[in-house]
Amino acid sequence: MLIEFIYTSNATESFSWTDLDILRHECEQRNKVEKITGMLLYDGKHFMQVLEGEENKILALFNRIKIDPRHTKVEAIIHNPLDKRNFSDWAMGLITCDEKTKLQTVTQLKGKRKKPLSYHLLHAFAHHEIEIDDLLEPEPAKAD
Repeated sequence: MLIEFIYTSNATESFSWTDLDILRHECEQRNKVEKITGMLLYDGKHFMQVLEGEENKILALFNRIKIDPRHTKVEAIIHNPLDKRNFSDWAMGLITCDEKTKLQTVTQLKGKRKKPLSYHLLHAFAHHEIEIDDLLEPEPAKAD
């Protein structure tokens, strides 16, 4: 089954454009082999990524992503079936939306009148309309 999977995370360190391009290149090579497409956004502190592909391959990739030391607080936010890929041309698209780089434009998906949920989430993240908690407090244990 084809799925769309979106997660957020907190970067453990600041990434330069060169660091991000190296990361993109590494991921792009693996994603082409696995037929995974998607988009990665970075705002200087956080990542948001959309992954599209066969469910078993996406979930295996997400398990590797969760243990990657380059980020923490990896949290899945969307896991939906998908009829058709929205990022079919990108094995790993990358957009930075860090205030330092001023790259705050999410490329519009050409030929689509109705934008998919992933587009709206990426757009909101890129324009700082979504806040990601840097420090998530654990919920207090409930007394029995």
